[in-house]
Amino acid sequence: MEKNSTCLPKIGTGSLGVAEAQSTWSRMRVKNILNAKGYIVGRCIGSGSYSKVYQAVYRPVLLETGPGHAIALKLIDRRRTSKDYERLLPRETVAMLALNHPNIVSVMSIQEYGPFVCVFMDFCRCGDLLQYVQVRKRISERRSKLFFRQLVRAVQYMHDQGFCHRDIKCENVLLASQDYVKLTDFSFAKQCSEPKRGASELSTTYCGSIAYTAPEVLKGIPYDPKAHDMWSLGCVLFIMVTGTMPFDESNIAITIGHQERKQYGYPPGLKLNPAILDLIDRMIEPDVSVRATIGQVAEDSWVLV
Repeated sequence: MEKNSTCLPKIGTGSLGVAEAQSTWSRMRVKNILNAKGYIVGRCIGSGSYSKVYQAVYRPVLLETGPGHAIALKLIDRRRTSKDYERLLPRETVAMLALNHPNIVSVMSIQEYGPFVCVFMDFCRCGDLLQYVQVRKRISERRSKLFFRQLVRAVQYMHDQGFCHRDIKCENVLLASQDYVKLTDFSFAKQCSEPKRGASELSTTYCGSIAYTAPEVLKGIPYDPKAHDMWSLGCVLFIMVTGTMPFDESNIAITIGHQERKQYGYPPGLKLNPAILDLIDRMIEPDVSVRATIGQVAEDSWVLV
């Protein structure tokens, strides 16, 4: 579905300006405003430190009947955000509006009401990849390849467009159906400049989830954000095929040591295709200079066949 194909309002400050006293604003007030505009906000389907995600339906006010269009609403309360998040929020909105790919959650509209930012996006009915793995213990090789191919296409498109995600994890992979995944949550996305002298622009913002974070990021040194995405993508593949995490995140110093020595193990008795083991080994690679790029992964024999 193309952006704005449902005629949702584009970015705007809403009918009530941000200058009003913030103390008068509440989630309920925003929901009432949205309801008058044709948005029916339903149950909460996810939450974070600064935001909640709701299932919603959009029906233009002039269209009094009909099923409406199922969407998701991410409601961000800027009064609760950190200074770092405030700095990153403009980057997130730029990335969400710039990227248009079948395997990336599409954003139709972003609106502001007082301290609240409303992000209207695709509604993925089948939950996230982590929930999917937890229910099934692990995913078959065939289905792992199906999902992984789609993620590779999404990341390759994103990198080609000059963006890095920097927080790829199973929780940020949503299932639009049982066979169709979409990458979401661009809170830490970064627009990367073109590589210079053979090296990508380095990042100094240390973000992401420890279990999926590359050792150079955990060590707090400037890092290549595209290479960080590849490490995280390798962790996602590992989790899909094993149902376990490659590294224990309870102690960062120990985790870094295990990462740098490539000390991660597979569950006893689990027999995996050697091609999967080789691919994971090339992505969960502590040496950034030889870590697989998205182009190399896209051409991998296991991914292609």
